[in-house]
Amino acid sequence: MLNEQRKENDRLLLSLMPAPVVQRYREGVQTVAQEHQDVAVIFADMVGLDDMSDDLSGDELVAVVNELFRQFDSAAEALGVERIRTFHNGYLASCGATTPRLDNIHRSVDFAIEIQRIIDRFNSRSRHKLRLRVGVNTGKVISGLVGRASLAYDMWGAAVSLAYQMHSGSPQPGIYVTSQVYEAMRDIWKFVPAGTISVGGSEQQIWRLVERQ
Repeated sequence: MLNEQRKENDRLLLSLMPAPVVQRYREGVQTVAQEHQDVAVIFADMVGLDDMSDDLSGDELVAVVNELFRQFDSAAEALGVERIRTFHNGYLASCGATTPRLDNIHRSVDFAIEIQRIIDRFNSRSRHKLRLRVGVNTGKVISGLVGRASLAYDMWGAAVSLAYQMHSGSPQPGIYVTSQVYEAMRDIWKFVPAGTISVGGSEQQIWRLVERQ
């Protein structure tokens, strides 16, 4: 009985945070936080869920969101990307934090493309039409556990803020990247300029992914 309860607790914890963070939490570390260099961050937002709520019951809408996020999780696991958290109609993930990777930008762009395909497949067999906006950035981040009664694993830093700002400020659906990501991936994928965003008082160019080179 105790073993079954431990397995269930482990399953729940692993659904909330990466395995290395679970280990530190089990060890009784009071403040679980870590700074990471050169981490790729992916912020994705599903546009159109609120419109779907007019046609679906609450149970049906939650079932759709759960299934899409389950597919996002499977894609993340296959590509070595880690889900950080979900929120309303959004999904925050990273690559290279708990497991440093030299190709974290490549994996993150591949992940963004795969979740776009997941949305496309959903649309093809549904009368509803969701759209996806994704921001991909790279840089220094801080990750950690917050809360006591209700644990949450989250990530902060300029790289996270910029990824969020890119995707939330883009009026059209698509995959948007910063110049750092563009320079790393320009020989593999085709990008087009997508305007600028204001960062620290200066304008920074962003790019939208179009197709494979």
